[in-house]
Amino acid sequence: MLLITAALSSCNKDKTTDPAADQSSGSNLPLKAVSYVSDNYPDATIDYYFKITNGAADYLVTLTTTEELAFNKTGDFLGMGENFKDGKHGDSIPCDSIHGGGHHGGGIPIDSLPVILKDYVAANYAGYVIRRANFDSLCFNGVVIGVMLFQPGSVPVKLYFATTGEFLMQANRIRYADIPQTVKDFITSNYAEFRAAPIAEKLTLADNSIQYIVFLHMGPTRKSVRVDAAGAFICEQTGFHHGGHGGPGPGCPPGGGIPIDSLPASIQTYVSGNYAGYFIRHARYDSLCVNGLVFEVRIDKPHVPPIDLYFDMSGTFLMKADLIRYFDLPLTVREFLIATYPGFFVFEIPKKMTLADGSVQYKVNLSKHHAKKIVWLDANAVVICEQ
Repeated sequence: MLLITAALSSCNKDKTTDPAADQSSGSNLPLKAVSYVSDNYPDATIDYYFKITNGAADYLVTLTTTEELAFNKTGDFLGMGENFKDGKHGDSIPCDSIHGGGHHGGGIPIDSLPVILKDYVAANYAGYVIRRANFDSLCFNGVVIGVMLFQPGSVPVKLYFATTGEFLMQANRIRYADIPQTVKDFITSNYAEFRAAPIAEKLTLADNSIQYIVFLHMGPTRKSVRVDAAGAFICEQTGFHHGGHGGPGPGCPPGGGIPIDSLPASIQTYVSGNYAGYFIRHARYDSLCVNGLVFEVRIDKPHVPPIDLYFDMSGTFLMKADLIRYFDLPLTVREFLIATYPGFFVFEIPKKMTLADGSVQYKVNLSKHHAKKIVWLDANAVVICEQ
């Protein structure tokens, strides 16, 4: 053991919930690094990071796209993280960019992806492997599957597919300065009060037509605007799409974010009827091994911790999630994890899931090197499912 207990005690993730929080601590990510990610990776957010000791880099940051970046102690970007792994990790354990968030938020097990999706990748991207897949929400397309492909020594590739597996488009980052003037003219004319992020996305669709997503800021307001190559408006989303779990902050939904006013009315009614004084902070799609595709809704109330609620796609309440300490898991559950998953540590704060019928389950995220598992168990340590 005791990898499970030691790993969790190394990082107080209840408090270290924001990469930029408490800058007086040497383990927290410098604001300069956070700003670098925001400016240069507007399609992603910080999933987690390590503080490094005795290495060429001081921080290794993993994005929700699973790309890894290296920074020095002042927050200067050094290069891709894969080139800076010769040092030793310090005492800090990866801390998620939002509480209870994680490497698997919205994640889809690779072996459960549609066969036609995997066949498309094999036929068109020889030598690449699928490192991550997740549900995302793109204006115009709705719910899609976002896939990140990796090949050593090559730039990662991001692809989007329909939920049934048909290829939709490839997304490539591009400098805003390099997008067509027609697109820039449209943005200037219609979003004059907004500031465009320095990086945009170029979308190459299945029919080889080109579109662009421009990421815009105005104070706390953020928009992602989709335009074709001729500068014709296609659609816009409030907040950015990020293809993963991490969230860019108040007012902007996290990866796979869903505009709150587009949620089923029954969700709004459930929150107002059962959580007086709370408001919906953000919502996103998630994929749970127990229920499949669901809505994850985070609600907030001043001066109290936020609450995560899960609903099925019709808007029916499924369960409430509460963060709990590892040592507050039932002893039967802890003993089972130690015996069944040797060498794994608890990768995130465990969750106690209280279902609509009042029964209780536990969701525990485990990690061992590059292997990660999400295990759902009942109070008697009976495995309900595993991702």
